[in-house]
Amino acid sequence: MITALASAVLSAGLGACESRQATDPAGPPFVPAAGATDPATLEPGSTSVAAQPGAATSAGARLPDSLHLISPGQAGRLRLGMREDQIKRLISPGLLRPTTYLDKGRELPAYELRDAQQPSAPPSVLHLIGDAASGYRLRRIRIYDPQYRTAEGIGVGSPFGAARQNLGLTKVRDTPAGFAAVSGEVKIAWVIDPNSLPDKHPAEMSSADIPPAARITGVLLYQ
Repeated sequence: MITALASAVLSAGLGACESRQATDPAGPPFVPAAGATDPATLEPGSTSVAAQPGAATSAGARLPDSLHLISPGQAGRLRLGMREDQIKRLISPGLLRPTTYLDKGRELPAYELRDAQQPSAPPSVLHLIGDAASGYRLRRIRIYDPQYRTAEGIGVGSPFGAARQNLGLTKVRDTPAGFAAVSGEVKIAWVIDPNSLPDKHPAEMSSADIPPAARITGVLLYQ
């Protein structure tokens, strides 16, 4: 009877797991590989995060709530590729300030996004792409607000070494937003505090030149 009862409990548990997997969205971004703790063997996203929003990681970084979670192609509820009208339905008009940006000499629309919870926080910048005939879509997101962080707690104010260890590094490059290190697999670029960098021209700088303690001053999401 004990064996039969255990089998019934196990079957019920497996059934619940299967049901949850079938209805839940894709797992959280940057899920850790089991037992991966050696920085030399970590893949992008292999740091464990078993904590609630607002809690601190072992390194002391604050974890974001769902409205400030950075994941590939997404910042909170904003997703790259969203239509302009979708953005306007999602975000209160009072939090969006129309502006523009230049792309290869072409002036394109953009928005500065204020945070409803922290109106004094630096605004995020939403770059759109397209034209008036076909409509505009969200092309890039520039984040300067330290409330926005990855599931590992990495964001503005974090040391660059944490981003390199957890999310990998593809290249370094000069961008309109500043000198940045790019995690190509997740399409996130980290703008580095210029005061943290060695006295070199950006074209001559390699990833090895960036000190692990250099501070991140901006996060760029791109397609």
